[in-house]
Amino acid sequence: MMRLFFAVLLDEHTRGRVALVQEAMKRALAGQRISWVKQENLHLTLRFLGEQDEKGLRQAIEAGQTVARERQTFRFVVQGAGAFPDLRRARVLWVGVEEPVEPLYYLAHQLEKELRQRGFPPEDKPFRSHITLARIKEPPPAQVMQKLIESLPNEPLGSVEVRSFVLMQSVLNPNGSLYTPVQEFPLGAG
Repeated sequence: MMRLFFAVLLDEHTRGRVALVQEAMKRALAGQRISWVKQENLHLTLRFLGEQDEKGLRQAIEAGQTVARERQTFRFVVQGAGAFPDLRRARVLWVGVEEPVEPLYYLAHQLEKELRQRGFPPEDKPFRSHITLARIKEPPPAQVMQKLIESLPNEPLGSVEVRSFVLMQSVLNPNGSLYTPVQEFPLGAG
């Protein structure tokens, strides 16, 4: 069994700028029970698949290949920060994606459609384009979160050119997750 997800990887420059925002958050929330995503693991998740056997792996690869053939390269801007589900009950800290978001949502939608056609259960939450920075075990007070988000610079952190997406394997261990690319899907390869 393999724990799998589809992702868009960030270029080194953007990942470095996002990590600076993450560092500012770490300083502001020092002492809180928070699990921070390692800089090398920062990515945008298109679809989490969970534990899959060999058949699930093959079907995920088929879905990825089909979607990649139909899509062309595009670009999006990383900007803004927030928390899910909201600042009062913060469980996930993130940086967001600004315009244009349509190609990204369309890519995720097409991937969802192809996965469902191959028997994968539907995603239980709607796709929201973001890059997870941390998971919070006990939410800090809302005013702390509000002050933190307002203190962050609201400027573009990078412009990501999406030429491909990747099927990743996630191995959980005590020191954090280890992500390994299983297969890359270049856009417009058909």
